[in-house]
Amino acid sequence: MPSLGALAAFEAAARLGGFTKAANELGVTQAAVSRQIRALEADFGVPLFTRNTRQVVLTDAGRTLSGAVSDAFQTMTDAIEVLRAPREPTSLTVSTSLSFSHFWLLPRLPAFRSAYPLLQLRVISQDQPLDLRTGDADVAVRYGVAPFDDGEALAALPEEAFPVASPEFAARHDCDSISVEALAKLPLIEGHKPESLWLTWPTWFARAGLTRPPGRQMLMFNHYSDAVYAAMTGEGVVLGWNRLLERPLGDGRLVRLGTASVIPQEAHHVVVAGNEHKPAAMAFARWMVEKFTAPDAAPPAD
Repeated sequence: MPSLGALAAFEAAARLGGFTKAANELGVTQAAVSRQIRALEADFGVPLFTRNTRQVVLTDAGRTLSGAVSDAFQTMTDAIEVLRAPREPTSLTVSTSLSFSHFWLLPRLPAFRSAYPLLQLRVISQDQPLDLRTGDADVAVRYGVAPFDDGEALAALPEEAFPVASPEFAARHDCDSISVEALAKLPLIEGHKPESLWLTWPTWFARAGLTRPPGRQMLMFNHYSDAVYAAMTGEGVVLGWNRLLERPLGDGRLVRLGTASVIPQEAHHVVVAGNEHKPAAMAFARWMVEKFTAPDAAPPAD
């Protein structure tokens, strides 16, 4: 890696549009900034700036480096601001649905808390979404279609919905290549919708091409997580979400039935409150964006 000082000089020059302005900000001479950038160009073997009489302009290589360095410095700034609070611990409140918290967030939360040990984190898990404009939460994981009235959506995690059940149930009912019509005749499990736009069985069947409603009586739960666990114990078929149920699908507690699926236009979104985002909120949001855009392997099973 090049020296941090050289990258800092480059970032300032790229952001401010000149070596002199960068030197003034950094408290060094213009010649020192110029030397640092020449050293980077010699290291990379490509020019980072086109030098004109009155200004410098980023080359294509310079723009590539500028985006990466700027993001990296901003990430470090967010982390430093979170950690610099010895007298007043930094706090963060995150709002999410019960199901998203249980199946997706909580298994990954230890990694975030390890990175920010001084941050006081509060997670509000409830199926009625909080309005971020009330100030009751800093970040929300919201299912729907952006934009949202109460905050800025920074990233989206798309979903795919298909029937799932326990391996034992699937084996008893020969469900490997089961049709949509046959699925509708199996014992179905329905859970309360964590978000108003979530699919229900009747909606899913309609979008999958079955116009008549399912013929079997449903087993109903007031929480989706209970419906999922009922499916794991062999009680029937539940509507599964590909990203939400990564763990039980990955470790074999649940299996997909048939090939029919529905891809909704809605997705899980990271939403940040207000125009002036506090450092703790942005640190968490950046972590969530990373998990959404470059998902890691599903955490180990409970």
